[in-house]
Amino acid sequence: MEEIIKEIRLNTSKKALKLIKEKNLIDLDVYDNLMNLLNRRIKGEKFYRFDVRHKPTCVVAFSGGVDSSASAIISKSIFDVVGVTVYSKYIMHEEVKNHIKNLSKKLDIKHEFIDINMDEIAKDVEDGRYHPCGRCHKAVEEAVINYAKNKGIKFVIFGDLLSVGYLSIIPMDDGLIRINMPAFLSLTKNENRKILRQNNIEIKLPYGCPLVKKAHKHRHMKKFTIQRILREVRAQVVDKDEGLKNILDILNL
Repeated sequence: MEEIIKEIRLNTSKKALKLIKEKNLIDLDVYDNLMNLLNRRIKGEKFYRFDVRHKPTCVVAFSGGVDSSASAIISKSIFDVVGVTVYSKYIMHEEVKNHIKNLSKKLDIKHEFIDINMDEIAKDVEDGRYHPCGRCHKAVEEAVINYAKNKGIKFVIFGDLLSVGYLSIIPMDDGLIRINMPAFLSLTKNENRKILRQNNIEIKLPYGCPLVKKAHKHRHMKKFTIQRILREVRAQVVDKDEGLKNILDILNL
């Protein structure tokens, strides 16, 4: 069943890519390279290891986690990658910031931090009014997309696992194209970890950022985090054992 689901998702990614080509929104060489990536993903394990002559620049939203790091590795095959990390003291300790600096060097990608103001979001979390993930995710995405716009970079890569099929590659305003790379290639969390191991990288960051942990001081907020975990398990991008472990950690069991 899992293989059938993967095949359906990959074929839908192909259809989404073809639609963008038919609307003349993508250069033919990038289209060919992305299609090659999909075809190789269907056939083999080390699908992302191939060379192309001309690599346009892309921005990868780089958190230093498993999914964004795997996305950067895959993207390097067909793009000149610029990793962009959105920073706020509320969502990132200095230790994680140093991890990201070292990891970007190990991946041999250009990298830049950009600061955003999250004072209002943090206050609402402190007061127990909102779970941070939705608003934080939106703020981070907007910052990365605006960075790409300001730099004139057409391709923006995110590490989303869930936005599969027609949602995995989307033409945006100002000629930008967003690619949710793991979803585009129907990759699971464990498959992303395997890609990292193939490149001698292991990442062991705790679940949730400091702002999520602050939200969990309000007991009713924990259910929203658990719902996010269950959504990934239902979509079969995170296995049930990992999902259960993360839930038990949140509940402190």
